[in-house]
Amino acid sequence: MMRKDFHRKYDIFFVRKAVLAPVLFFLIIIFLFTFSCGVNSDPAVASVNGASNDQTAEEPQDTEVDEGADSGEESKDEDEVKNGEIAINVYYLDTMGEYLVGEARIVLSENKYVDALYELMKLPVDSSLYRLVPDSTKINSIVFEDGLVKVDLSKEFVKDRITSDTEDNLLIYSIVNTLTEFPEVNSVSFYIDGEKLDTLGELDVSEISFRRSDLIKN
Repeated sequence: MMRKDFHRKYDIFFVRKAVLAPVLFFLIIIFLFTFSCGVNSDPAVASVNGASNDQTAEEPQDTEVDEGADSGEESKDEDEVKNGEIAINVYYLDTMGEYLVGEARIVLSENKYVDALYELMKLPVDSSLYRLVPDSTKINSIVFEDGLVKVDLSKEFVKDRITSDTEDNLLIYSIVNTLTEFPEVNSVSFYIDGEKLDTLGELDVSEISFRRSDLIKN
């Protein structure tokens, strides 16, 4: 009787074990699947991936900023050209009082003729040269028409100048040669307080004056 009971209990245990094995296997599969999905949706992993994507996206932005900076510098350079700083020579009397000598100056294109004359009223950088245009001179107006510059100066231009026939000639051509440094200017005429200047000392200036390169010391 005990032997039959033993076999019966053993058979029941075996059946239960046989049923539980597939159930445990199925539960293990579900657990592994759930764990795998959890890793993929882990915020930490997503954060790392997001950081990588952000870094990748920033690389072309850096390039665009550099290009923008270059464009800004080019614009700045174009603006400076448009503002028009112009290099010219202004002419002073040489040591011997026989020729004109040029010194380089920078003038602004907006008032370039006026600026050029004001430079002539300043002392030369080279102390061996002499200023010809009296610094007491006032510029009443400067008018440009078809290559001709009409210069209207105050009476101090005549009254305060160094009086000499040679220097009168060089005084006139210090202005003429300075203004014809601008390529659009080919001649100059002179006025004093609105009146046409016909003579300066013994020098006839009633006609328009053209550039005299022969008076420039090489």
